[in-house]
Amino acid sequence: MRYLVAVAGAANSLIWRGGEQLYEPWEQDVIDLRGQGKSWAQTAQEIQRRYSNMQPLNELTVIRKCRNVMEKKNRRLLTDPTEAVPESSSRAFQKYHSDGTVESVCLIELWDGEDLTPEKILAFHKLDPEKWTIISYITNIWHAMTGKDQDNERKQMYQSKVVAKPKVDGISLEEIDLHFKLMDRTHKPLVVREPRALGHMMAEVNIADLHLGRLSWHGDTGYNYDHKIARDMFTAIISDVYHELQGKPLEYITFVWTNDFFNSDTVLKTTTGGTPQDTDVRWQKLFNVGVDLLVDAITLLSGLAPIKTFYTASNHDEITAYHAIKYLDAWFRKNDSVEINTDARPRKYQLYGNVLLGYTHGDKEKPTRLASLMPNEARQLWGASVTREMHAAHLHSEHAIEELNGVIVRRISSPTAPDTWSDKAGYVTAVRKAQTFVYDRERGLLQIINTPV
Repeated sequence: MRYLVAVAGAANSLIWRGGEQLYEPWEQDVIDLRGQGKSWAQTAQEIQRRYSNMQPLNELTVIRKCRNVMEKKNRRLLTDPTEAVPESSSRAFQKYHSDGTVESVCLIELWDGEDLTPEKILAFHKLDPEKWTIISYITNIWHAMTGKDQDNERKQMYQSKVVAKPKVDGISLEEIDLHFKLMDRTHKPLVVREPRALGHMMAEVNIADLHLGRLSWHGDTGYNYDHKIARDMFTAIISDVYHELQGKPLEYITFVWTNDFFNSDTVLKTTTGGTPQDTDVRWQKLFNVGVDLLVDAITLLSGLAPIKTFYTASNHDEITAYHAIKYLDAWFRKNDSVEINTDARPRKYQLYGNVLLGYTHGDKEKPTRLASLMPNEARQLWGASVTREMHAAHLHSEHAIEELNGVIVRRISSPTAPDTWSDKAGYVTAVRKAQTFVYDRERGLLQIINTPV
């Protein structure tokens, strides 16, 4: 199908097809101006100048009318590509969609016998074959003869409509070329620098919920556990941690043990609140075995660095653990390398460098409550800190809860074995282990040492 172009006035042309007027004079001018690369504002200003009688003359309104013209043209292109441009042109008209696809319409020509490949189709539509892939395409074909200057050869004319989507996988050759252009012969390899200087360190040795004296039988729970097994396990953990910490530049060690260290708290072998427990030894021996373990652990660890330890109340042994911390206070009263905090408050805080650490058993407070308590109970330390963590026990399993109010709430693992009640309740899947946290006073948490049993 061919085009007839008629001149109307000095600068205005009309496109006709089969006797039908396709565009008004001013609409054709909009198309011509946009084709010349004029911006919307420049196009609107020129239309206002040429058609001073056009109403309204508000520039924004004219811009909107000009946009409508181009949308009208694009709609025609998508339904009938022959309205695009004269046959000799290969200019592509494209419409992009919100899903990333593009519709493109153009006229192309191939010599008789020349293959029409997907790569050629994309290239005709000004789409890089390395960046786009064809979803669908439609072509209308007819033949035309060249003039005498081209030996009257026959060529094929195509009206081509393509729907394409961008490639999302792989690396294009263009990107590879650009990469190597940037990494030319002057590129220097990474220089390995000396290890980053560390400040002094603090290690938190946390043996949570030992439940010394708990009685478990493998016939009920799958595990054997009593005060002797717990004693040997505790000693093995301390020995392993001792070897792990050797050679580290430790300023001091925080020894955390007052989280249900003892399984029962009364003459009747119940918890502090009166819940009966399966405990294998009388209360006097339980206390003596426990404090002997604690004295030996502190003595061994103090060979690496000074020791700090404290009391936090727990639901199983609130009274017995307090007696034990007072026992330790008396035992190490003349040892300047051991600091004992016998304060009875349920939560303790310490600032190491810019790290604020809080400790509690965690049987009464919810995680959100623990996060909000720290800035209120340790206001001065909070202002001097960058990293904040609250360490709680009680659940016998490891939980690293999402930061709440700028505080990481950690639940610490337990090395104890489940008793009959825990087994029946299904609390048997947690990994049994103790945990040690190594902090740098400037960079914060560097390492978590897990000691499985």
